[in-house]
Amino acid sequence: MGRARAAASQCLGLCLLAAAPLLASCSDFFDPREAATSTPPPVSTAAQPATTWPTHGWPLSTPEAQGIDSNALADGMDAIRARHIPVHSLLIERHGSIVLDAYFHPFADNELHDVASITKSVISTLVGISVGKRQLEDLNTPAVALLPKAMPGEDANKARITLAHLLSMQSGLDCSTRGGLNFLQQMEHSPHWSAFALERPETAEPGTTFNYCAGDMQLVSAVLTNRTGDSAASFAQKELFGPLGIEHVSWPTDADGVSHGFADLKLQPRDMAKLGYLWLHHGEWDGRQIVPAAYLEQAFSAHANVGQNVQYGYGMWIYPEHGPAGGPADVEANGHGGQRIAVVPSQDMVVVITGSGLDSNEVSGLVAAAVKSNLALPQNPVGDARLEMRVAAAAEGSETRLAAASPTKSLPVPLPKPPRPGSSS
Repeated sequence: MGRARAAASQCLGLCLLAAAPLLASCSDFFDPREAATSTPPPVSTAAQPATTWPTHGWPLSTPEAQGIDSNALADGMDAIRARHIPVHSLLIERHGSIVLDAYFHPFADNELHDVASITKSVISTLVGISVGKRQLEDLNTPAVALLPKAMPGEDANKARITLAHLLSMQSGLDCSTRGGLNFLQQMEHSPHWSAFALERPETAEPGTTFNYCAGDMQLVSAVLTNRTGDSAASFAQKELFGPLGIEHVSWPTDADGVSHGFADLKLQPRDMAKLGYLWLHHGEWDGRQIVPAAYLEQAFSAHANVGQNVQYGYGMWIYPEHGPAGGPADVEANGHGGQRIAVVPSQDMVVVITGSGLDSNEVSGLVAAAVKSNLALPQNPVGDARLEMRVAAAAEGSETRLAAASPTKSLPVPLPKPPRPGSSS
């Protein structure tokens, strides 16, 4: 189960708690009664091509055709390898096409990758689907009312913890280290993980303190199982992965048949990009509203302030200053070790990064420097060939000759975003 990962993740969660104990108000929650009639926000139709839906595979494009500089991407690939940044894969989707799909030896194309705490964002998405199907009705409902009757939580204080509190990491439950074991290790040593999480004492009034904790999302997964009759993994296969054409998935369950709600989902990078594309399009997929747009609007809204310019929604990290004036903020699903699905509405772009112990801000800075325009750039066959060579060399783990194409200037690296806690605790 990755005990080293668990230890590191709990430490990170505690650091966050110490650094950002205050949160935004959660008084305005999603009303599921609006789900049946909810539609995505209006988008200007001026000169917009038909949306591509990659259910059966992504179309490919040269970077320049989508306003991205291929030479800058090649420089970025060089920088990743020269700096020994432990990237496993890097994927860039823009305007419905993949412009970069790179794999770094020994991780290979078509392999499943542990997405760590991106699992939490998937759990939130499934909650939205179940709300749209009216299996869940009100996120302000006390969580104990949505769990099996055999679960603990008769304490009147526990009745104040709502599903919305769990989704936004504001349950107030104690997620501290005990006996030399962090919370995740303690939970995994218990016979019934969800019961263990709910049995924890409260250290704060629900809805007042952000505390990034595995137990909150494990309880959300248990709620999904109780209300849908399926594990989150089975429910996702029917209602999320299946419609998106995601066929290769690994998602373990605990001894009670509850899918791990906090981490351990494994996906392929191109399928991770499909999730980002679904979020980018307000829950719509090929004419079908998979997730109610109204729910995603709330999931992508701040319910807790984590730090400067870093907020948390429902299983989603939000960076409000990275959207254009009056435009939507960047939203990310992040996981321990550098896993990331970044949704950038202002650029109509999704970026997927996987790795092992990397600071994904380093990589996202390299990507940002390559985006030059919302319109197509002049064709650049030399740059495209250079990038293709870099991608092939990364997959093989071989050295590349930097002089094989005309060298370009050193790639500028913008200031990174604030570090985000993509741990699995």
